[in-house]
Amino acid sequence: PHVQEARMARSYPQAEKYLSMFPAGPVAVIAGGVSFCASALMAVLIVIGIAEEHLMLETTLFGRHLAWYLAIATGLFAFARSFTTDSSPFFPNGDCEEAMLELSTETHYFPQEWRGLCHSYDVRDAFLALFPYKAQLFAEECLSVILAPYILCFSLPRCSREMLLFIRSHSVELNGVGAVCRYAEFDFKRYTDDAKMERSFIN
Repeated sequence: PHVQEARMARSYPQAEKYLSMFPAGPVAVIAGGVSFCASALMAVLIVIGIAEEHLMLETTLFGRHLAWYLAIATGLFAFARSFTTDSSPFFPNGDCEEAMLELSTETHYFPQEWRGLCHSYDVRDAFLALFPYKAQLFAEECLSVILAPYILCFSLPRCSREMLLFIRSHSVELNGVGAVCRYAEFDFKRYTDDAKMERSFIN
C-alpha cells in the first residue's frame, strides 16, 4: 500500500488509545446498559434452551417464539457493544498529551493549537473529524453514487474553464513520465508560500 496509507493503518490503535482516555459519554453509557439487558435476556433464553430445548421453538410470547427473541437479543447485544468502551464514564484515563504525541509520530499531524489542550473535548472532537466511522464513510460512498451524475452534468461544466486554466498553468512535461502537476515535484522555489504543499512533503 501507499506509504501514507500504511502509516494511517498503524495510527488506528494509537488513535483508539487516545480516545479511550476520555470519559465514555452518554451514548456509551446507554449502550452499556442496553448490552447488559440484552446479555441478561440472552443468558435466560440460553438456559431455557439447554434445559428444555422444545420450549425455544414451541413457546410463544406476544406472538413470537423464544428463539426469535434470542436472535433479536443477540443482534442488539452485538450492536450495543460496538458503542461501548472500557473507559470510565466520569473521569479521564491517562495522559492525553503523551498519547497524542505518540500518535503524531505516525500521522505527522499535531497542530499548534492542540498542544497543551489534548485533554479537552474541543481537541477530541477536532481529532474525531479526521477519523470518521466506517459506517459514515460507507454512507458517503453510497451518497456519492447518487450525486456524481449531477456533479458531472451540471456542476463541473461551469468550472471547466478554471480547471483547464489550472492544468495549463501548473503542468510540466517530464522525460519518461509525461505531463505531471508541478505540485507533485514539490518545487518550493516556484511555490514558496504554499503551506499545503509543505505539509504534503513532510507527510
